[in-house]
Amino acid sequence: MSGFFDKVADFGMRYETLLSIIGGIWLAASWAVYARFVSLPDIPFLTDQTAIFLSSGYNAFWWGFLRPKIEKRKAAHRVQNGVEGEQKHD
Repeated sequence: MSGFFDKVADFGMRYETLLSIIGGIWLAASWAVYARFVSLPDIPFLTDQTAIFLSSGYNAFWWGFLRPKIEKRKAAHRVQNGVEGEQKHD
């Protein structure tokens, strides 16, 4: 089972910024549609309460589970390569 999580963590590391942006936009959009700040036609799983649960679950998984694992993995990689405390500027 850890092999699966390693693959998910590798994918998360590769697309970390994109996944963070998608999660934030999805959460804000689902809450705005549900609160009727944004008017959309009734689309199942997009404009109902299910969208809030799915986007909240996604963000809980991303920010609460996967993102900390990615940060630990990055820190371990930096220590292994001997660049602890040193920051690279792109």
